[in-house]
Amino acid sequence: MRLRPHSGPVERDWFGLDAFLPGPRFTRDGGSLYLLEEVGSTNDFLRGRGEPADGRLCRWDGWGWVASPRARLAPVRELAPGTVVVARRQSGGRGRQGRQWVDCGGLHLSVSVPRHRAAFNRGFSVWLGLIVTLVLREGERVDARLKWPNDIVVDRRKLGGILLERADSGGGAQVAAGLGLNLGGARHELPWVLRGTATSLAAEGGRVPRLGDLCARLLGRVEAELDRFCDDGSPAYRPALELLDCLLGQRVRLVTRQREFSGRAVGIDDQGALLVEREGTDGALTVEAIRAGDVHLLPPPPPGGDGAGAGPAD
Repeated sequence: MRLRPHSGPVERDWFGLDAFLPGPRFTRDGGSLYLLEEVGSTNDFLRGRGEPADGRLCRWDGWGWVASPRARLAPVRELAPGTVVVARRQSGGRGRQGRQWVDCGGLHLSVSVPRHRAAFNRGFSVWLGLIVTLVLREGERVDARLKWPNDIVVDRRKLGGILLERADSGGGAQVAAGLGLNLGGARHELPWVLRGTATSLAAEGGRVPRLGDLCARLLGRVEAELDRFCDDGSPAYRPALELLDCLLGQRVRLVTRQREFSGRAVGIDDQGALLVEREGTDGALTVEAIRAGDVHLLPPPPPGGDGAGAGPAD
């Protein structure tokens, strides 16, 4: 990391800027990286919303990152592809459908996905969750799996989640991808309301990396795989998805805006929809594609149960 001369003590690099080398799609036009002390939401900040935050603006000059002195930074005004926002703390994070994302201490990352037609593919959300899962399994050595559409879980406990939002700029529509991951701390150190449902890399015995290293590997893998996903689509990732889909073959309860029902998850189609097998009124089994909704794992059926009908909710 290269810091421009300024007065006062040099603060500790909590991010690991020297390890953050995400790839040419993120840096070819002079990448921008915001390292914030605390922010309401990294996605909001990236999309030009919310309040200013204390931090450093780092720019890629072709040789490396140049970090400005710490200052009060306004939310991103002109969103360029590959802009990255990382915060040490996040007070107003959210997940899908506006749910609150509780800061458990970890990675709070948002990035403007480089312009690529793959980013507007219907299956992009599931694919992105799969890529994050693969990086965590390979680098941090945890048994991470994907829970449709893009949550990362370990043994039914949530390790992280992804939020995709449309970001409009002068150069056209872009996709803002936010990722929250729980890194350090044992389960008893998690907020009380999450101790039964959440986990962290440390709690699962995984390696807890520097943030800069983890961000570089995540964004680098996305960049390396984007063209393949665009050209070959979801079928190219079918074997990995079937192996790591934590819902596959499980009894689930689906809650959509229109209704609620139970069935058995039998996969994810090429458009990113969850496939659910359920029994009709005539007793015949049908498979329905669910494109949006909440899915909950149900406990195994009692001995002699039908395995696909309604059961007690989790």
